[in-house]
Parts: sequence; C-alpha cells; structure tokens
Amino acid sequence: MTTEQPLGELLRECADAVGGKNFFLTLAETIRTTREGIILAEKKQINYSSGVMTWNKTLHADNWRLLIDCAKVRTKDGNILLSPEDKRYKNILNMIRTLKPLSFTITPSNTADGEGFSFNALEVIDEKTTRISPLFKALFVMPIDVLRKTII
Repeated sequence: MTTEQPLGELLRECADAVGGKNFFLTLAETIRTTREGIILAEKKQINYSSGVMTWNKTLHADNWRLLIDCAKVRTKDGNILLSPEDKRYKNILNMIRTLKPLSFTITPSNTADGEGFSFNALEVIDEKTTRISPLFKALFVMPIDVLRKTII
C-alpha cells in the first residue's frame, strides 16, 4: 500500500484490509459523526461497529482544526506549506512539526476480516513540501458520496 498509487486502488486495498467496502465506509461515516471532543480526548480511540481506530499522539484543538482546514484546501501540487511571506506560514509550520509523527491504525474486530492498516496524517516530502495523506483526506474530509464513488 503506497500513496503513489491511484486513490481508488488505495482505498480498495485498505477496504479489503478491514473486511470490505461496507466496513470501510462504516468507519468513514463513524468518523464524520464523531464529535471533535472524542478525537481530542486522551483515550486516542474511536470504536466503530466492525473495529477500532487508534492514533499515537494526543491532539490539541488548534492543531487539529488547522490540519482539517489544510486538508480541505486544494492546490495543484498538494503542498500545504505556504511561502514564508504568508501570515499563516508560521502556524502551519508549527502544526506540521507537531503532527508529523501522527499516525492512525485501523484494526478490525474480527481477524478474519483482515489485518487492518495504518497511515500517517502528513507526508513530509522535503523541508518545503508537505502534503496531507490521501487516506487522511478520504477518511476525515472527503464527502461520503464522493468516497463511495471513488472506492467502487
């Protein structure tokens, strides 16, 4: 599983690792209906009907909101790091430094459904290029109807 492969193929591979498309879509819908407080809580876990999603880092509200805002922005090359002249540059740079090690792990309840998968929220290419992971965008930002069409 690499982020270089087409998004539909990547999503299908991840869906297969958690029991299929319906289980994957259930996870995405659960994430959408989860209150921000649960994501920012110390527990670092969301349970859904077919498994559990955990992450390795406690999140702070300001960094979380900035990450979600950056994931919604569309740029030609996908780079979220702005030029140093931009007034938001320092905030985004600090968010990247803080959340660079942030990774999510999805584990199905039933091991027969698959072994699950993990992904990082950010892809740091070099010191001037950072992108939001396509899986992060798909699970946290992409509208569910678009996600359904992409995963088919």
